[in-house]
Amino acid sequence: MDQPKLSQEPKSHNNNSKITIIVLALLLAGLAFFAYQNYKNNKISEQNLLEEKLQIQTDLDEKIIELDKAIAENSSMEVELTEAKNNIVVFRDSVKNLKNLNYKVIRRYKNKLAVLEVSNKKLMRLSDSLKIANYNISIERDSAQATVVRQTSTINVQTKVNDSLTLQNIGLNEKVAIGAALQINNVAAIAMKERSGGKLKETSRASRVDAFRVSFKIRENAIAESGLKKAYIVIQNATGKVLSPSGEFTDITGLNITYSDTTEVEYTNRDIEVILVTDISESDLEKGEYYIKVYLENKLLGTSKVSLK
Repeated sequence: MDQPKLSQEPKSHNNNSKITIIVLALLLAGLAFFAYQNYKNNKISEQNLLEEKLQIQTDLDEKIIELDKAIAENSSMEVELTEAKNNIVVFRDSVKNLKNLNYKVIRRYKNKLAVLEVSNKKLMRLSDSLKIANYNISIERDSAQATVVRQTSTINVQTKVNDSLTLQNIGLNEKVAIGAALQINNVAAIAMKERSGGKLKETSRASRVDAFRVSFKIRENAIAESGLKKAYIVIQNATGKVLSPSGEFTDITGLNITYSDTTEVEYTNRDIEVILVTDISESDLEKGEYYIKVYLENKLLGTSKVSLK
């Protein structure tokens, strides 16, 4: 009698199910790995974008510092330099407040930074050239004026002082009465040494000083009396000794003041810059503080100080 054949269908069905589960598991694992890698790559991209943003901010901060220094050193270009600085500050702040980072935005900001760098370099080159030109002009002017001062006779200067003292005192009293007294500002003094050829150069060493360059500005005054104005320069050391005494005048309080230098200025009721280069007769100055006083029409109106090593 023949044995009945066992069915193979349940066994085949079980194998198919196992294969399906394995395939699904592999697919799930692959999907998880892909998701992890994508997350990791996104984190790296975000970090790179953040670093580029911070670098742009740093570059802009450095340019702001550079422009601040240029503004302090070159007043003739203050408006242009300040405008350039303000533009960079606005740009820097927009970068700092940027929230949504992507490569397209960062690329646009980097391109704008490159344009600013080119413009900034041109502006700085112009500022440097103007600063050098102004310095050279100042030295040449000082040298020329020093030559004129050396050719002036002490006797002639004293005579002019004596002739004009009374008139200046009367004029000063009249100006005080109507509130039109002259004023000065921007008093500055520089110690100078004489180089070969007669040119002067700034120095900070007492042993090398040949002259003092003193400058100040007489302020505009529409109701003041125009004409020649007498100015006196008094240069003293720390003990009160007057350097290179050239004569005396009487100030508005009645005191006799020994002065180091004097000049007459043609005043036209507008701002006028005055510069004197006073030779120092002392052969060996000591290090320390030197005080400069500026009298205009016999009234002390400004002071300055020079420290020598």
